[in-house]
Amino acid sequence: MTTVAIISDIHANLSAFRAVLTDIHKHKVSRIYCLGDLVGYYTEPIPTIHLALARCEVVIKGNHDQAAALGEIPIHYRNDSLPSIELATQGLTVNERKILHGLPLMYTLYLDNHRAMMIHASPEYPLDQYIYPEDEENIQSTFDFMELIEIDVLFLGHTHIPFLKQQDSRIILNPGSVGQPRDGDNRASYVLFDMESFNTKFIRVAYDPTQAIAGIKKHHLPLELANRLLAGK
Repeated sequence: MTTVAIISDIHANLSAFRAVLTDIHKHKVSRIYCLGDLVGYYTEPIPTIHLALARCEVVIKGNHDQAAALGEIPIHYRNDSLPSIELATQGLTVNERKILHGLPLMYTLYLDNHRAMMIHASPEYPLDQYIYPEDEENIQSTFDFMELIEIDVLFLGHTHIPFLKQQDSRIILNPGSVGQPRDGDNRASYVLFDMESFNTKFIRVAYDPTQAIAGIKKHHLPLELANRLLAGK
């Protein structure tokens, strides 16, 4: 295992996911790791879940996965996310909800003298803490926590904003979002990461959002979800 692909926040946007998988295949990476949120926002959760399980070495549980699995939506969730989580919960079989509920909160890789952790939000709050690149206080706190638990590389998602932060020999890496980018670029985002050299390459993949937008209209979800796909924010 040398170069791996890190993906996150697919959010039932099957068109974006397929485009990313096609692009990953071109790079002939050894493994794909997913940092969670297979469902929520868009309308193809079932094929997204099964495709992720088939193609990814590890899939971490995200906050939307947890909500859909349990049918319990926290009151602080975005208003435009609620109908799609309800839609996913109603459409999933008991087995698929069990799959989401059983996803791990974190996964640790041992790389010679280094340890890498994969998580959806943050090591302190695995499902719900937002770590933004401009929030230096939270970034520093995360580096401090990584030192405490002896983690050298931390992969996380949740914010849908790609970034890389490095402090001494420690790295925090967010691959951005496959299904709903929020950094002003509407192309799907993922990362190629060399597990030996720690070389990092952020990849953007153009795709046709027509299918996702059609699903929004068909299921009468907020049109803001379509606008976000087009604007990338």
